[in-house]
Amino acid sequence: MQILSNVSAFLLFNHKTAGTDENPPFPVRIEAMGINDKRVLLFDIDGTLLDPADEGVVCLRRALEDVYGVTGPIEVYDMAGKTDWQIVTDLMTLAGLDPDAIESRRLDAFTAYARHVEIAAASFRMRILPGIQTLLDRLAAEEEFILGLVTGNVREAVPHKLRAVGIDPGLFRFGAFGSEHIDRNTLPALALYRLGQMLGEAIPPERALVIGDTPRDVACARHAGLKVLSVATGRYDRQALSVHHPDYLMDDLSEVKELLKILKEF
Repeated sequence: MQILSNVSAFLLFNHKTAGTDENPPFPVRIEAMGINDKRVLLFDIDGTLLDPADEGVVCLRRALEDVYGVTGPIEVYDMAGKTDWQIVTDLMTLAGLDPDAIESRRLDAFTAYARHVEIAAASFRMRILPGIQTLLDRLAAEEEFILGLVTGNVREAVPHKLRAVGIDPGLFRFGAFGSEHIDRNTLPALALYRLGQMLGEAIPPERALVIGDTPRDVACARHAGLKVLSVATGRYDRQALSVHHPDYLMDDLSEVKELLKILKEF
């Protein structure tokens, strides 16, 4: 398929995949250009772009109570790097619910979670992490980069969380989300497939980089054959991340000059 040129296309994040619905949370615009001139950056959200301050946990607890009537051991369950699909399934299983009962209300739980995030967003304590706004501004100003999301978050909750810390969701032109598959390892390939459909050409793995803060970000990148930049701004410190052998490892994303060198040369 030939690459589209001088054509603006719109990605609505409403491709039919497991666990999605037909209502896109936010439209974004992308200029269709030759992929050989581009570098694709796949960002995680919680712990990478922003400090969630456990606000998502509060919203999820409310959603689970609304939909299932129980929360499971949410206070001690380790959510880091997991998809919201996996989190809901695990918590409800630990609460003793039947698998069919869990699955039959899963989409309701996602909808309730996104609703609670939207309602609570104005009072969130979450904050943007050091260097992120400067980095995103620089990346958005350079045509070389295409910014996307690979996140465990429910898709419809994403724009509310980003706006809550001052990040424009429209900076991210495509993505794959934690309400679309239970296994995070599938998400990078899904995101790149979507971008490839927009551009009319498959994305070479060497043109894409995952940026995240957990070992699961490393694992999902490796599963898709991509390089990965780990950042120690979440629950895992530099030493804990280093044992998973990311291609690049940084304490945070505030050294924009150094980071841009990596992003232009990976």
